[in-house]
Amino acid sequence: MSDNKKILVFGSNGMLGKYLCNLLEEKGYIVERNDKASGGVDITKEQKVRDAIYKSNASHVVNCAAYTNVNMAEEEPELAFKVNAEAPKYMAKVSKEFEIPFLHVSTDYVFGENKKEGYEEEYKNFKPLSVYGESKLKGEQNVLDQEGNTYIFRTSWLFGPNATNFIEKITKYAKELPELKVVTDEVGCPTFVKDLSKGMILALEEKIEPGIYHVCSRNSLSRYEFAKEILEIQGIDTPIKKCKLEDFERKAEIPHISILLNTKLEEARSSNEMLSEYFGESE
Repeated sequence: MSDNKKILVFGSNGMLGKYLCNLLEEKGYIVERNDKASGGVDITKEQKVRDAIYKSNASHVVNCAAYTNVNMAEEEPELAFKVNAEAPKYMAKVSKEFEIPFLHVSTDYVFGENKKEGYEEEYKNFKPLSVYGESKLKGEQNVLDQEGNTYIFRTSWLFGPNATNFIEKITKYAKELPELKVVTDEVGCPTFVKDLSKGMILALEEKIEPGIYHVCSRNSLSRYEFAKEILEIQGIDTPIKKCKLEDFERKAEIPHISILLNTKLEEARSSNEMLSEYFGESE
């Protein structure tokens, strides 16, 4: 039960924000949604963030806002850093002043070493390969520098309703084209927004200590293997051809192997289990 806690959620209109807010409201929480697209404050302005947190009288502040276009970030580094690095700093700083726990969402792209054995939560040799990864890493560092009551949730290959994602694209092209080409040399851990939201709720319910957490599927697989799972569950038999990342032109460099290891939370679900529920909810 929520004990009528009030949660202020920045970025409440994005894929994660919307899902988390809906789930919180279902659980009886009072949620204040704040998204610039629907009339909320500009999170890149410290005074606006301060006013929003002060007026909300929230028990917890959650940041689901992010600049997530990895390729565009190469052309708009200043904006990416404002949203991904400066804004979370303001939120964490003001939350600490008002003694409010703060939850922030980050990404596997803070790493870039292609470690086959994966990255534990406290691994520190970051080496991001893109402006997006650099901006998200700076955001993490800015948040931790405030030394508040802070939770950072890193996730990867996030999917869910209300967004254009890999699953939708694969499904769409499989229905339109005679065959698909999907890369075998990009490996990661897919994550359903429901699983990430539930992990974050553990923090809101103070069932876990402040710190860094990895929320993703317990298995890792290539985009090619993930595409096969996606089509299989839907009963679509369009053939998929193997290809490589170098076959596609992109502005940003991305990791070939990006595996987050969850060593702190209960064992996560498999990508297949997550997909099955995702399609069940989408019907």
